[in-house]
Amino acid sequence: MPFIKGPISLQGRSSHIVLTLVLIVLFLHTIRIVNQPKTPSALLRDAEILPEGSTSPEELYLQRLSKDLGLTSELSWRAWRIVPSEQSEDWPSVTEVNLKFEAVQPKLVDTSAPDRLDLYAKKRMELPVPASPLLGRVDASDFLFGVSTTYARIKDRDFAMIKAWSRWLTDGHHHSNGASLVVVLNQARNDELEEIDMTLQATGIDAWVTTTEEPMSMARRYFELSRILKTFAANLAANGQDKRWFGLVEDDVFFPSLSHLRDRLFSYNTDGQHYIGLPSERLDWEASDDDQGLRTYGGGAVLLTRQSISVVPTLPCFESRATGPAFRAKRWDQLLHDCLMLHSEIDMHVLPGFYNPKDDTYDRQLDSYETGQKPLLLRRYAQRHLLNINKAHLVTNVCGESCFMQRYLFDDKWVLVNGISISHYPDGVKVSRPLPPGSPDAPAASPGKRDEEPSPDTPTEDAPTPAESGAVPVPERVVIDDELEGIDKASLSWTGRKNMWRLVDSAMSKDRAVWQAYVKRADKRDPESDQRDSVIVLIWEHGKMNA
Repeated sequence: MPFIKGPISLQGRSSHIVLTLVLIVLFLHTIRIVNQPKTPSALLRDAEILPEGSTSPEELYLQRLSKDLGLTSELSWRAWRIVPSEQSEDWPSVTEVNLKFEAVQPKLVDTSAPDRLDLYAKKRMELPVPASPLLGRVDASDFLFGVSTTYARIKDRDFAMIKAWSRWLTDGHHHSNGASLVVVLNQARNDELEEIDMTLQATGIDAWVTTTEEPMSMARRYFELSRILKTFAANLAANGQDKRWFGLVEDDVFFPSLSHLRDRLFSYNTDGQHYIGLPSERLDWEASDDDQGLRTYGGGAVLLTRQSISVVPTLPCFESRATGPAFRAKRWDQLLHDCLMLHSEIDMHVLPGFYNPKDDTYDRQLDSYETGQKPLLLRRYAQRHLLNINKAHLVTNVCGESCFMQRYLFDDKWVLVNGISISHYPDGVKVSRPLPPGSPDAPAASPGKRDEEPSPDTPTEDAPTPAESGAVPVPERVVIDDELEGIDKASLSWTGRKNMWRLVDSAMSKDRAVWQAYVKRADKRDPESDQRDSVIVLIWEHGKMNA
């Protein structure tokens, strides 16, 4: 039938008007929904049905875990899928989740002949995460770091140290993120030097490697390293690479987020003289000589501006003749600190990590990594916390740098510390937030006295001293640059039992999802307890990320 040209009839015109009005109303309604303020939420929904046929990813993962970890032949298995959703730029010390972790019930699994449907992660939840860059989207070109170590330490565990460095010195795809590294090996052979250099370059770390030719104390090596950083920075500047921050760090230091470190350093004028220590935990502080407070030498990591790094080689403490017992006896960071305090007017500023002597809410019952505080630096993570940092930090490939160690509290008394642990408090857990100073209900400050006694069911060491449990003084020329007011310092308290699953494995699948395995081992010493290992698998999938 041919189309008829001419004016639209009145009835047709009315229909168009009505249709237009309906479309306008629908459009305005859609705009209103889109512009509604978003609140952190945790959505629960079913996952897609597993296709029949080949071995499922869960079966393959169980096979690898069972082989690598020596799991019991029968175990408890629980699996969740998680989609991260950016909600805000603020870091919450605890994110309360309005769903039950036990919405997925554990299954008893025979590792030799598992039922694939028992292993399959049937539920998917959406969890809010702070907005932060993914690995590879960080510009760290302001930093030049120096590390002194040995060939044996770098080679240990299949170059685990270099793998850890690559997490914060590259984009995750064998390219530098802009940061540079100088490595001084202690008396390495030429073939060892070449091997380490080639491995660093293959990883994508922008590094220059050298070695000492004669025996040197650690303090002497770090002094020489400061000279090298000054000269190396001049060479980089001649090639258009200006460095603003120069870091002397120990080989077991890990920066979870160089973007977070960069933000914390923003208030300092890099054209001036600054010497900044980065102590992380309470162990990075010690009693001062007069026993009237706490002091730190930096916690294994110090940052200096260009003017400050230029001062270090000129200090009399580091003259070539200073090789006596007093020089060798001191740690490198202690010698640097004492020398700067004695022979310069540069004060030590401190950016504390998990522990701040000014903060009277310190609780030694809690593991530092489970306090819900945003990590600035991790030191001796393997020794202190038995943490495989490469596996623990892998989740940031999916949810961004700031989701590492983020703490979630579920409605049914389960707590997830992302990349660290999952805990269940069957007898109850509650959130406590300190009242603002000056609040009518705020308790009077009383350094050395705890507001609450420790739970009798929680193992503790000797009673804390005033320097361990409350706000304590620090030496005059140590300035703590950490504004406590306004920081979310929520704490979790519980009574009775605490069942904990620790992260033991993490891997990336072909679709770039990150699989985490948290395990609670069977207690072989108690024949009345469950003699099966318990495994909780979290599958972090790529979702609503804006970074």
